[in-house]
Amino acid sequence: MRPQVFSFILACALTACGGSGSSSGTPQADATAGTFVGTSPDTTAGITVTDPQVVSLPSMHDALVVGDHIVVRSLSASSITVNGKQLYARTRLSLLDKDGKLTASTDYGFALAAGYTGDWLMMPSPDGFIMVQSGPGTKLLHFDAQAKLEGGATDLYPVAAADSTSELSAAESGGAVDGNGFWLATTFSRLPITDKTQYLLKLCKFDFNGRQLTPPFEISTSSLHPRVAAAGGAVLTAWLENGGAMLAMWPKGLGAPVLRTLATGGAQPYPTVLDTNGKMGVLWNAKGTTTSPGGVNGVAIDSNGAPVLSVSNSDLALETLSGHWKGNVRGPEFDARAYKGSLLLADLVLGSYNPGDPIGDIVVLADYGVGTAALTAQKSLVERVRLTGPGNGIGSSPVFRQMLFADHAMLLIGDENQLRTVRVVRN
Repeated sequence: MRPQVFSFILACALTACGGSGSSSGTPQADATAGTFVGTSPDTTAGITVTDPQVVSLPSMHDALVVGDHIVVRSLSASSITVNGKQLYARTRLSLLDKDGKLTASTDYGFALAAGYTGDWLMMPSPDGFIMVQSGPGTKLLHFDAQAKLEGGATDLYPVAAADSTSELSAAESGGAVDGNGFWLATTFSRLPITDKTQYLLKLCKFDFNGRQLTPPFEISTSSLHPRVAAAGGAVLTAWLENGGAMLAMWPKGLGAPVLRTLATGGAQPYPTVLDTNGKMGVLWNAKGTTTSPGGVNGVAIDSNGAPVLSVSNSDLALETLSGHWKGNVRGPEFDARAYKGSLLLADLVLGSYNPGDPIGDIVVLADYGVGTAALTAQKSLVERVRLTGPGNGIGSSPVFRQMLFADHAMLLIGDENQLRTVRVVRN
């Protein structure tokens, strides 16, 4: 793998009191990243990052590409007080053009769901995008390409009465679009919720109007935090069960999903699309806490739901994708995208950019080939950048989203203070 040139110039954000400033840093190329044997990523010529901008949108929760622009969902200004705590809706929808510039913003507050402070799933639809509650409830909402709400909410499952002790109540969901609709994995329980509550898990495919395309398949009776990836008629669901990770792989054409355990050491598994033909993988962050060591691990998944390991390896802990990032992964969240035969990761590590440098934040863009062997056996491109200058530190809750267009990507770096948009070109 050749060293890549990574130019990164970052302007400071306007402060809350109206002041402004600027600074820049141009890090050197990372010449010591590792070389792997395997399928080469599509991005063999390198990665160039330019034209960063700062947008006054604190606390980004999610984003997706809709047509020729980006829709960002961030924290609303509307709040309610629950048990003495001020909680905010997560329903500000903002439009960025394909170069990351803010063009419009609408704060829906609690108009989308009264009193709801949980999160939402954002998924593309033929006419724009949809949002589905991913906390308690399963309300489905439609938006046009300009993030304008269309019509009212549809409940994908019946809403349990607040005083019911017999009805099943939706607790949390994960979802992914595939073809003519979207898969939703939803946990259910009976009210009231206690520390002994068990959550059963149902997987169902809906069309974009909320009609069931499959029966709801019950795949677990004790589940937490479901996540879904789907492409090419295949669907992979992952969740936590009794302190361990579980998978349900449903290859295209199979009559029912295949269930598997996955030894992630208790870490949350994130199912991931590896290509458009239904090839799937699972990623997880092996960090136990924000200060403990660990990194991003990942495996491809075969049609039987089994992980594809490196030669002579039976230990999932050795399938570490972040081994050459030269830093300790800072938080539990990262972003992963399939793109032209590659798996693209974006994350943040604490480390020294050059030997002897002080420890600090380093943004990592890492592209891995997707072949028939284990992910760790593929060639990779690893690009690292240090943010320099006053005001360029990343906050305590970073969120990364890679927005992919035909000729470039926009890397969104959000925290509790602001949003940075960075143009990425793979030559």
